Amino acid sequence: MWLVNKAKEDRLKLEKKAEEERLLKEKTKQQEREREQKKVVIEERIQDWLKTKREQEKREQFVKQSKEEEEIQRQLQKRRETEQKAQQKYKDWLQKKNQEKIEKEKKEDAALKEAQEKERRKVAEEKFKDWLTKANDKSRASPKSHCYPTSKDISLTFFFISKSYPSPSFYNPIPWKPTHVPPPEATLNNASNMKPQKQKKSQPIPSTAVSSFCFSISLCCQ
Repeated sequence: MWLVNKAKEDRLKLEKKAEEERLLKEKTKQQEREREQKKVVIEERIQDWLKTKREQEKREQFVKQSKEEEEIQRQLQKRRETEQKAQQKYKDWLQKKNQEKIEKEKKEDAALKEAQEKERRKVAEEKFKDWLTKANDKSRASPKSHCYPTSKDISLTFFFISKSYPSPSFYNPIPWKPTHVPPPEATLNNASNMKPQKQKKSQPIPSTAVSSFCFSISLCCQ
């Protein structure tokens, strides 16, 4: 009887031990499964976090690049505006300088023309005075002559007044008489019918001739 009980107790112990081992294995497996599940969940969470992080970094990088590009474009626009202002300023300055140069050249040309005109008038007056002096000297030396030479600097020939000759240097004391030739009868009759014509006197030289001569000299001086 004791042996039966002893065998029964041993069998129960073995069954209990086997059950405990089975439960322990089950528990171990369950824990292993739970650990694996937790590991998978953690890995998924890590992957999700990494994905979110990458997307966030990507968005931040995009925003950063956009801001940098905007800043670059703004700087380029500012530089272009500065260059345009500088070019316009230089263009205005150059135009102003050219205008000042043109005005200066105009003033210089006007001053030069005025100086040349004054010099021309001065030379003309001097030449006219010189001519007038020589003409007066010539007229005093030869009062009956109406020949007026110009000065050497004026390229004019002698101006002769009509029917004006210098005084003769020799006088014939015997008056000239024409040789008498008897005319034909017809000529005598015609001559008797014709009225005697008065001899035209030489006209005096108008004073305008001298004025015209002086005016011609002034024109030549110009």
